[in-house]
Amino acid sequence: MNKKKGVILITTIVIILLIAAIVIYFVIFRKGSGAKGNGNLVYVESVKSIENGGSIGESSRFMGVVESQETKKVKKDSTKKISEVYVKEGDVVKKDDPLFAYDTSDMEMTLEQLKLDLQGIQNNIDSDNNTIADLTSQRDASTDTDERANLNSQIISTNASLNEEDYNYSLKELEITRQEEAINNAVVYAPMDGVVKNISSVDSANIGENTDSNTSSDDAFLTIMASGDYRIKGTIDEQSVGLIMSGTEVIVRSRLDSTKMWKGKVTKIDQEPQQQDSSMSMYGNGDSGVSTSKYNFYVSLDSVDGLMLGQHLYIELDYGQDQLAEGLNIPSYYILQEDGKFFVWKRDKDEKITKAEITVGDYDMERDTYPVLSGLTEDDYIALPMDTIEEGNPTTTNYEDLPQTTEDGVNEDDSMLNEATNTDSIEETGETSVDNANDTNENESAGE
Repeated sequence: MNKKKGVILITTIVIILLIAAIVIYFVIFRKGSGAKGNGNLVYVESVKSIENGGSIGESSRFMGVVESQETKKVKKDSTKKISEVYVKEGDVVKKDDPLFAYDTSDMEMTLEQLKLDLQGIQNNIDSDNNTIADLTSQRDASTDTDERANLNSQIISTNASLNEEDYNYSLKELEITRQEEAINNAVVYAPMDGVVKNISSVDSANIGENTDSNTSSDDAFLTIMASGDYRIKGTIDEQSVGLIMSGTEVIVRSRLDSTKMWKGKVTKIDQEPQQQDSSMSMYGNGDSGVSTSKYNFYVSLDSVDGLMLGQHLYIELDYGQDQLAEGLNIPSYYILQEDGKFFVWKRDKDEKITKAEITVGDYDMERDTYPVLSGLTEDDYIALPMDTIEEGNPTTTNYEDLPQTTEDGVNEDDSMLNEATNTDSIEETGETSVDNANDTNENESAGE
């Protein structure tokens, strides 16, 4: 019996020590050791990201690529062989530059055979003409009525053969003309200035062979994209496609130099999603594990100066960010006003929050911003003003560090701490356990 009491007592002590450890953890590590105020963790953002639009800017920025407004597809005669290709994908060509050439060896052999056939037809024509001349001479010299009728019938038959040979001769001449034109036009030239794209697969293994006419739905051997007449093709996912429509104004920025930008409008949004691939993805999409459909949209620019075909760019919704005054421009909801002065909650060098006075210019009602003249730089971090913030609170730039709240609004950490530190109920439970154990032991003794 004494051994059972000892086990229960030890268990109670262990529980109490565990509670003490939990209390120490929450007080020292979770609430901040030595911090001023109540120790609540405060989320801060960089002034630079806030000025550039913060999360709004990221959600309205998409990837884009410069492409040509006009494309021309150069078809290949599927009955001919290609002997040589003079260009490769990405080459810049001028109108009438050679693109590729057909193999003329077979065509030349065919031409020679056509000429032989034509000569054979000509021989038949000459023979028929001679026959008609002989039959006509015999008919005219004959005085026998039956003989004249028979000769006349032969003349009619030979004339029919001659007419057929004349027709065959004209057809053969047409074939020869076309074959000669094909040989003379064996080299295919560029129909316009542009950049060569999407050449069909023709390499050393199949040059000189007839390519399958079914390799392309439109039998195009290569495509040329016109130079200079550019537009931007962007990609947007299904969750953001509602942000744009035809006529939406956008700003296009260089990925290498954000100061280089172009303005334009959305002209078209594809109604069918693009095929899934990794060539283009929405900028700033953190849902890497979620598969969403993506749609192409197209932007017509006011000017294309400085752009190159195939150049990758950022596309932003134009909400006037390029028209902000020089210097820092902070949304008004980050600024406190007290007794005619302006303040922000700013992170100090010790990464604690402090109320810092700033000097501002005239309020911009259209954009709800104040230009900050002094007291703040792009390298600073500030927080949204909240009643729970106190001077000296610790700060974080990671939103996930903030304690989460339960459905009834209670902080989960505080809830756990309250439950863990409810020593009265624990002690009562411990005493009850001991009493119950004693009662049990007494009953066992009575039973014995």
